[in-house]
Amino acid sequence: MLQPNVSQTPHLPPPSTETLDLVFWDPSGYKWNGSGDWNQWRYIPDGLGGEIGIRFGVSSGFGTFDWNNGGVAPHGSINDGTGASSFGKNEQAGLTSTSVNAIRMQANRQFTSAQNNFTVELDFSRYKGSKAGGKDGVAGAHTLIGLSDIYAGLTYARTTVTMTGTLADGSAASPAGWKLLNGGAAPPTSGGNQPSAQLSLTNGVLQGTSKPAPGGMANSIDTVMGLVRLDAAGCKTLHLRYDIFPVGNNRAPRIDNSGLYVATAFLRKSDQPSTPSKADQPSKPATPAKPTIVIKDKPGKQSGSTTSYTFAVKNPDGSIAGKGCFTYETPAGGGEPKLTAFYYHDKTVGTLNQANVQTFYFKQDGDDPRFTFVTGTPAKGVCSLTADTTLPAQLTGIGGEGPQSYLGKTLDFPKLATGTTVTEESTSTPAVDLVVVIDSSVSMKDEADALNKAVGAAIETAKTKCPSDLRVTYLGIEGTFKNTRFDTTVKNYLTGTAKADESALRGRKKGTVAGGGAQEDGARAIEDVIAHYDWRPSAKRAVFFLGDEAFEGGGSDVNQEDIDAANRAIDAAKKSDVRIHTYLGTSGAKEKQRKALENEFARAASETGGKAFTSKDALNGFQELLEKVICGSKSSTTTTTEFCCCQEYAEKA
Repeated sequence: MLQPNVSQTPHLPPPSTETLDLVFWDPSGYKWNGSGDWNQWRYIPDGLGGEIGIRFGVSSGFGTFDWNNGGVAPHGSINDGTGASSFGKNEQAGLTSTSVNAIRMQANRQFTSAQNNFTVELDFSRYKGSKAGGKDGVAGAHTLIGLSDIYAGLTYARTTVTMTGTLADGSAASPAGWKLLNGGAAPPTSGGNQPSAQLSLTNGVLQGTSKPAPGGMANSIDTVMGLVRLDAAGCKTLHLRYDIFPVGNNRAPRIDNSGLYVATAFLRKSDQPSTPSKADQPSKPATPAKPTIVIKDKPGKQSGSTTSYTFAVKNPDGSIAGKGCFTYETPAGGGEPKLTAFYYHDKTVGTLNQANVQTFYFKQDGDDPRFTFVTGTPAKGVCSLTADTTLPAQLTGIGGEGPQSYLGKTLDFPKLATGTTVTEESTSTPAVDLVVVIDSSVSMKDEADALNKAVGAAIETAKTKCPSDLRVTYLGIEGTFKNTRFDTTVKNYLTGTAKADESALRGRKKGTVAGGGAQEDGARAIEDVIAHYDWRPSAKRAVFFLGDEAFEGGGSDVNQEDIDAANRAIDAAKKSDVRIHTYLGTSGAKEKQRKALENEFARAASETGGKAFTSKDALNGFQELLEKVICGSKSSTTTTTEFCCCQEYAEKA
């Protein structure tokens, strides 16, 4: 904050009614990143919680130039020494401060034409003018534009700066109400070789005059500061056109150390100007200055809640260069969110914390989501670090190893921090009891050996792929097939090994049904196995039935008896938690009969959670099915811990 000696400033009201405090913008993170910055908007904090946009360009007919050819590219100058000295001269005598901030540049010798030119544009659409009694989005009577090192045109060069602007509605602004506050006399300086010339501001054109300031030398060549105060109409944009002309036979003119300043004026009233109370006396600027923090929280956020976000900085190849986190609190009693923690860490700068933050802006909703921070306190490898998700060069650094350390890096938009979720998986080996039951009628004899090999191979392959506790039993219905695994009948196994009462079995004896019907009682065999097999208590249960005819006594036609028999088997399977898988082999059935058989076999499988196969499937799917049934099943336990603190997140590798 600056407090001028207003008794020497005739354009301002007398000290009996008000004094003037100035707050300058904060260009600490501003630095030219290369030729791509021409005509590109960059936004820097205005010191009030908003921002001011700036971009450099040239007028039509003039070319851009290389800053490395004897010049100095635009850069932020904090506690600008030349500016502080300038404010101590002219009509602002007695006004000195170490908090004068500027953006400086020096044109180079590549300008070899008879006239040099460059332009500076300012955008105030994000400016927080309301903090000083004006309006947001426009620079008005509370705004001062400072221009330093303007050649007066006596011995070396002459400079004119033409200032135009647009109002909030886009129409042209009138410079008629703008005032030049300190373009007058300057006291002699030590050495006597750099006194200031007077300035003039007419119709928006600011320039050095051919008249030395009172007390100055006849050869005065430059001025130190033109401080222009805008009017109440307000400007949304300002356009400054710098034209530099040679004087006499001098070489093509350039600008030495030109400075651009933007300040906001606060009018401070005093009830007792002659003997001001301590409360009314100007206070010294805070050291360090209070950081500017703006957080646009989501609507409806619960008061008193704490929210954390994480972000990452990536190298050009996409790898992580650095990580950061910040936490803010929504006050319980309402009001603006408060930043409670900030950490960023990478190998170049080390760790930055909240004490390093000079400016912070975060808005996650709406048409203009934006994340920006500026760190001003020197860290390990950098004097200042600026990040902005809205800029082409999203991360820039000043000092340390130089901005080259950050070129090409990108800044991810922050994401809501969530707790750490850890899932631990454990594998259990399930017990599985599988009973393979085959129709032992003559019609299945040709397929028995092939099915024996296919089923056996599928089971063995599945067993080799994963741990299993598998028990397989091969049974034929009232008959067996030599040289196959089907060497025991259903009845013999159930009454012998399983100790079942034969009178309780529903399966019919061989010879009691015409033809081979008893050997084709697929549904009855399934019922008996479900009810009387010696299932292990904790085992998963499955029956795989292989046949080529209807479920009740065989045959190619599916009649009501076959459907009723299948229903009984299905009901028994559901009650005992047994899955039925089926295989329909080749047969002499006609197409319509075959379709009915396929549907009934498929129904028995699907209604019990099993799978149906036919001779066309070659049992390939059965192997996959067995792998799912007999392989070890995984169970997972998930635990979630709350998000760690920002420091731990940022510094953790």
